Amino acid sequence: MSASDGGAAAYLPGTPERDELARRTIGVLQIGVIPGGLAMTASFSASTLLADQMTGSETKASLAAVCLSIGGTLAGIPLAALMARRGRRMGLGVGYVVGAAGATLAMLSAFAGRYSLLVAGMVLVGTGQAANLASRYAGADLATDENRARSISLVLWASTVGSVLGPTVALGLKAMFAGTDGLSGFAVPYALALGLFVAAAANIFRRLRPDPLHVVASDAGATGVQLPSLAEAGRILAHPVGSIALIGMMMGQAVMVGVMTVSPIHMSQGDQSALVIGIMLSLHIAGMFAFSPYVGWLVDRVGGQLVIILGAAVLAVGAVTAARTDAAHATGLLTGLFLVGVGWSCCVVAASSLLTSSFPLERRISVQATADVLMTALGAAAGVSSGLAVEHRSYADLASWGAWAAVALGIAAAVMLMRNFSVTRRLTA
Repeated sequence: MSASDGGAAAYLPGTPERDELARRTIGVLQIGVIPGGLAMTASFSASTLLADQMTGSETKASLAAVCLSIGGTLAGIPLAALMARRGRRMGLGVGYVVGAAGATLAMLSAFAGRYSLLVAGMVLVGTGQAANLASRYAGADLATDENRARSISLVLWASTVGSVLGPTVALGLKAMFAGTDGLSGFAVPYALALGLFVAAAANIFRRLRPDPLHVVASDAGATGVQLPSLAEAGRILAHPVGSIALIGMMMGQAVMVGVMTVSPIHMSQGDQSALVIGIMLSLHIAGMFAFSPYVGWLVDRVGGQLVIILGAAVLAVGAVTAARTDAAHATGLLTGLFLVGVGWSCCVVAASSLLTSSFPLERRISVQATADVLMTALGAAAGVSSGLAVEHRSYADLASWGAWAAVALGIAAAVMLMRNFSVTRRLTA
C-alpha cells in the first residue's frame, strides 16, 4: 500500500496537523454517509412494498428487502480487498458507484414489473450499504485510544440525517404518485437513491485526501496490509475480546434485521398507511444512529464489553414490545422498533471499537471486513427467515424469538466478560 497519497507521511501522530486531518476526515466521511444512508433506506423502504405488490408473497417481499443485506455481505470482502490495495478512498467510492447501478436496476423494475430486476438491483444497492458501514472504520483510522469509539460513532451519527429521512421521504414521494398507473410510482424513490449514491461517490473521490489508511500505514512503516479472508473468523473467535465483539455484532444485526424486515408488512396488514410505516422505519433508524455519539462516549469510558451487554438488554425489551403489539396499533410498534435500533447501536459501536483496538494495523482491514461480512450474512439469513416465520407462524412469534436471541447474547457477553476479568486478575496477581 502506498503511503504517498497527498503527503501522507507529513501527518505525524500527536501533531496539530494530524489532529486537524482526523477531524477533516470524519467530516468528509459524514458528508458521504448522509446521502449514502438516505439512498440506502429509501431503496429498502420501497422494496418490501413494491415486491409485495408485484408477487403477493410475504416471503418474496421480505427476500427483496433482505437482498440489501445479501449484497452487503457479498461486497464486503471485495471492497475490503480493494481498500487493502488502494486505500479507503477507492473502496468507499466504488461501493457508492455500484450502489447507484443497483438503484437504476430497481427503478427499471418498477416500470417493467420485473421482480428479478428488483432483486438484482437491491443486491447492488447492498454494496452502497457495505460502503456506508466501512466508513465507520475509516473514521477510526486516525483516532487515538482515548477517542476511537467516539470517532466511529460520529460517522454513524451522520447517517441519522439521511437514514431517518429516507423511509419517510421515499414513501411520501410514492404517496404523491399514488394515482400513477401500475407500479411505476415506486420508481421515484429509486431515482432519488440513484442521484444520492452519485453524490456520495463524488464526495469521497474528490475530498478524501490524503487517504486515512495510507496515513496510518505511513505511521507504522507498514509495507502491506493482509488481504481479507473468511479464515480470519476463527482467529477472531480465538481472541478473548474479539470473540465478544464478533458475536455482539452478529447477534445484534440478526435481531434487528429479523424484526425490522417484516414490520412494514405486519403494519400494512393492520391497515396502517404508507406514511405511518415510513415514520416507524424513520424512528427505528433514528434509534440506530442518532444516539451513537453518546454510545461512543460510554464505550470509551466503561468499555465495549459492558455496552454490548446493555445493547442486548435494550434489544430484548424492544423485541418484546413489538411482539405484544397488534398490527393495527402503531404506538407499540413505533416504540419497539425504536428500542431495537438503540440496542443495535450499542452492540455495533462497542464491537467496532473493540475489533479496531484489539488487532494490529496489518490485520485491521481483514478483521473488520470479516466481521462485517459475517454480521450482514447472519442479518440476511434472519431477514429471509423472518418472512417464512411470519407466513407459517406469526409476527408475535418472530419478535419473541428475537427477544430470546438478545437475552442469549447478553448472557454470553456477560460470561465472556467475567472470564476475561478472571484471566486479567490472574495475570496481574
